[in-house]
Amino acid sequence: MVNWPAIIKRSDDVELIYVSDQSEWDSDVELHYFEYDESDCLIDSSGNIYVLTKRSNDTVKPQANGNSMSLNEILVLVKAHAAQKGSCCVSKLYTPTIDDAFKIVESLSET
Repeated sequence: MVNWPAIIKRSDDVELIYVSDQSEWDSDVELHYFEYDESDCLIDSSGNIYVLTKRSNDTVKPQANGNSMSLNEILVLVKAHAAQKGSCCVSKLYTPTIDDAFKIVESLSET
Protein backbone atom coordinates (compact mmCIF):
# COMPACT_ATOMS: atom_id res chain seq x y z
CA MET A 1 0.00 0.00 0.00
CA VAL A 2 1.39 3.40 -1.02
CA ASN A 3 2.13 5.82 1.82
CA TRP A 4 1.08 9.16 0.35
CA PRO A 5 2.32 11.65 -0.68
CA ALA A 6 4.54 10.20 -3.37
CA ILE A 7 6.65 11.24 -6.33
CA ILE A 8 6.97 9.73 -9.77
CA LYS A 9 10.49 9.44 -11.17
CA ARG A 10 10.65 8.93 -14.92
CA SER A 11 13.85 7.26 -16.05
CA ASP A 12 14.49 9.77 -18.85
CA ASP A 13 13.85 12.99 -16.90
CA VAL A 14 15.11 14.68 -13.71
CA GLU A 15 11.77 16.41 -13.23
CA LEU A 16 9.65 14.72 -10.56
CA ILE A 17 5.88 14.50 -10.43
CA TYR A 18 4.28 15.09 -7.03
CA VAL A 19 1.17 13.07 -6.16
CA SER A 20 -0.54 14.15 -2.94
CA ASP A 21 -2.82 11.19 -2.26
CA GLN A 22 -4.80 8.25 -3.60
CA SER A 23 -7.63 10.56 -4.60
CA GLU A 24 -5.32 12.61 -6.84
CA TRP A 25 -3.89 9.39 -8.34
CA ASP A 26 -7.38 8.10 -9.09
CA SER A 27 -8.76 11.37 -10.47
CA ASP A 28 -5.82 12.46 -12.63
CA VAL A 29 -6.04 10.28 -15.74
CA GLU A 30 -2.62 11.46 -16.89
CA LEU A 31 -1.11 9.69 -13.88
CA HIS A 32 -2.70 6.26 -14.13
CA TYR A 33 -3.50 5.91 -17.82
CA PHE A 34 0.01 6.88 -18.92
CA GLU A 35 2.33 4.30 -20.49
CA TYR A 36 5.28 4.11 -18.12
CA ASP A 37 8.68 2.68 -18.98
CA GLU A 38 9.75 -0.34 -16.95
CA SER A 39 12.40 1.78 -15.21
CA ASP A 40 9.95 4.56 -14.21
CA CYS A 41 8.84 4.34 -10.59
CA LEU A 42 6.72 5.82 -7.85
CA ILE A 43 8.45 6.50 -4.53
CA ASP A 44 6.26 6.91 -1.48
CA SER A 45 6.85 8.96 1.67
CA SER A 46 8.36 5.92 3.40
CA GLY A 47 10.92 5.53 0.62
CA ASN A 48 9.27 2.41 -0.81
CA ILE A 49 9.61 1.98 -4.57
CA TYR A 50 6.74 0.89 -6.81
CA VAL A 51 6.90 -0.14 -10.46
CA LEU A 52 4.32 1.44 -12.72
CA THR A 53 3.96 -1.17 -15.44
CA LYS A 54 1.24 -3.35 -13.92
CA ARG A 55 -2.04 -2.59 -15.65
CA SER A 56 -5.51 -3.53 -14.52
CA ASN A 57 -8.61 -2.41 -16.43
CA ASP A 58 -6.37 -0.19 -18.59
CA THR A 59 -5.05 1.74 -15.59
CA VAL A 60 -1.64 1.61 -13.94
CA LYS A 61 -1.54 0.03 -10.49
CA PRO A 62 1.61 0.83 -8.48
CA GLN A 63 3.20 -2.43 -7.40
CA ALA A 64 5.84 -2.59 -4.66
CA ASN A 65 9.10 -4.06 -5.93
CA GLY A 66 10.56 -4.70 -2.47
CA ASN A 67 13.19 -1.96 -2.77
CA SER A 68 13.39 1.39 -1.06
CA MET A 69 15.36 4.63 -1.20
CA SER A 70 17.02 6.41 1.69
CA LEU A 71 16.45 10.06 2.50
CA ASN A 72 19.87 10.89 1.03
CA GLU A 73 19.05 9.12 -2.25
CA ILE A 74 15.74 10.98 -2.46
CA LEU A 75 17.47 14.29 -1.73
CA VAL A 76 19.72 13.69 -4.76
CA LEU A 77 16.58 13.39 -6.91
CA VAL A 78 14.97 16.46 -5.32
CA LYS A 79 18.13 18.54 -5.82
CA ALA A 80 18.26 17.60 -9.52
CA HIS A 81 14.56 18.45 -9.83
CA ALA A 82 15.06 21.80 -8.10
CA ALA A 83 18.01 22.64 -10.35
CA GLN A 84 15.91 21.80 -13.42
CA LYS A 85 13.23 24.17 -12.13
CA GLY A 86 15.83 26.96 -11.86
CA SER A 87 16.27 27.02 -8.09
CA CYS A 88 19.59 28.31 -6.83
CA CYS A 89 21.80 26.94 -4.05
CA VAL A 90 20.38 23.42 -4.45
CA SER A 91 23.59 21.89 -3.11
CA LYS A 92 22.62 23.30 0.32
CA LEU A 93 19.15 21.77 0.19
CA TYR A 94 18.41 19.46 3.13
CA THR A 95 15.33 18.12 4.90
CA PRO A 96 15.08 15.87 7.94
CA THR A 97 12.41 13.58 6.43
CA ILE A 98 11.31 12.17 3.09
CA ASP A 99 7.92 13.80 3.53
CA ASP A 100 9.62 17.19 3.88
CA ALA A 101 11.64 16.51 0.73
CA PHE A 102 8.38 15.78 -1.11
CA LYS A 103 6.97 19.11 0.13
CA ILE A 104 9.81 20.82 -1.73
CA VAL A 105 8.78 19.00 -4.91
CA GLU A 106 5.18 20.05 -4.29
CA SER A 107 6.12 23.69 -3.81
CA LEU A 108 8.21 23.68 -7.00
CA SER A 109 5.29 22.16 -8.88
CA GLU A 110 3.08 25.10 -7.92
CA THR A 111 5.36 27.68 -9.56
